[in-house]
Amino acid sequence: MNSTLDQLCAIAQRELGAESLADKTATPFVELGLDSLGLVDFMFTVEDHFHVSIEHDRALQNPTLAGLATLVDELLAAAQPQAVPATA
Repeated sequence: MNSTLDQLCAIAQRELGAESLADKTATPFVELGLDSLGLVDFMFTVEDHFHVSIEHDRALQNPTLAGLATLVDELLAAAQPQAVPATA
């Protein structure tokens, strides 16, 4: 389980007590059973797992596991140190 989406599915499965969510990555969070409080708790867990800070409004622009995976990948990429070109 390497991809961000796979990791999010595992976290959501654990948080929701679901058997598998791999086929529900495009299902809105509310349909997965995450109410507003549950979503906040889930986001805190995701932030802790990936060591990122997620803006709630951005996460709700595409409120699915796939959308959240894209957002987390963007945040992780932005946090990576940029390569500095060598000077001669």
